[in-house]
Amino acid sequence: EVHSEINRGGMGKILAARELELDREVAIKVLLPEANPRRFIRESKITAKLPHPNIPPVYKLGHLEDGSCYLAMKRINGNTLAELIKD
Repeated sequence: EVHSEINRGGMGKILAARELELDREVAIKVLLPEANPRRFIRESKITAKLPHPNIPPVYKLGHLEDGSCYLAMKRINGNTLAELIKD
């Protein structure tokens, strides 16, 4: 269940969502049409292997009905790095 767009970058957009089956808040990164899917998948797999408290755990990597790639991960609420620097 997607709620809203959180942010957008060069490779994808981040959506706030709820995983209904496990009733938890998640962030979904969806690859933008102009981005490289091989790079997105490679970076997603690398991220999933990094057990670090400052890296959100990856829950799922997949494809949407339109064929675009997505990555579901733990949603972490707080300020962005840009907001922290500005403050």
